[in-house]
Amino acid sequence: MNKKFIVVISVGLALTMICSGALFAASTGNNIRVHYVNKPITLDSDDLFSAAKSHDVALIGMEVTNPQAGGGSIPAQDIKALHSNARYVLNMSKKVPNISVKAIHNGKTIAFQLTWDDKTLDVETAIDTFRDSIALMFPGMHTGGLNPSALMGSKGESVNIWQWRADWQAEKDGNRPMDRQPQTVGVHVGPSDSILKAQFPGKPSPDATMIEYVAEGYGTLTRQQQQNATAKGKHQGDKWTVVFVRDMKSMDMSDAAFTAGKQTYVNFALWDGSDKDFDGMKAISVVWTPMMLDAAK
Repeated sequence: MNKKFIVVISVGLALTMICSGALFAASTGNNIRVHYVNKPITLDSDDLFSAAKSHDVALIGMEVTNPQAGGGSIPAQDIKALHSNARYVLNMSKKVPNISVKAIHNGKTIAFQLTWDDKTLDVETAIDTFRDSIALMFPGMHTGGLNPSALMGSKGESVNIWQWRADWQAEKDGNRPMDRQPQTVGVHVGPSDSILKAQFPGKPSPDATMIEYVAEGYGTLTRQQQQNATAKGKHQGDKWTVVFVRDMKSMDMSDAAFTAGKQTYVNFALWDGSDKDFDGMKAISVVWTPMMLDAAK
């Protein structure tokens, strides 16, 4: 019988891995190319991605543990205090899919197409059921393209996170099952439910399928006031495909910066609802992946 192999990462070791991994990726040319296309880009521009080179991103299962007081209560007054005691755990034996990434831009709009294997369609979020979800993370605009910590950024070095959610997509498409009581605020119901509801309000808009966050370290995740990106997902042939679209220019300094002919970085996170992933229980790409935008023509 194979024993479960789990690695607990300290902050110092995590930073060492992140920096060395990012340097290795950059030095070997293992970067995502954002192809230039001379056509309008929308959420339904699937045909435009055919010219883009696919980039496979490997993920590692991550778990987050929180010390608990006697009786199972969580010793925290708010979500930031709760998360301050969190420990990152990488589960090296957990089977997680790779993400296939394609990216395009036309000088004004940038788009990402993410595809991964998932035989189960998880679009319900309730007491003990969980949604499928995927997120992109970029350095915030004011970082000047430098790499903040890949673990949700750090103080003064923000990250911009785009998270698509399968339950919101199903609700917009009219395909969300209502057999059980849904958790409409978009987070798992748990002992700290009242705290989570206060920290994570509901959808940005009634028909939203994604949400944008800004963070400066674990436990600081905050919904952006301006929601500038959009997303659309579909499940077909035991695979999810999700497309994200955003204008390249933005006046929000919390947003990621995208400039034709320039390099930036991206990180990924994936939640598998059937594997009971939620919040910090997910798969991550661990290190920043360089991303080079073609020059506009």
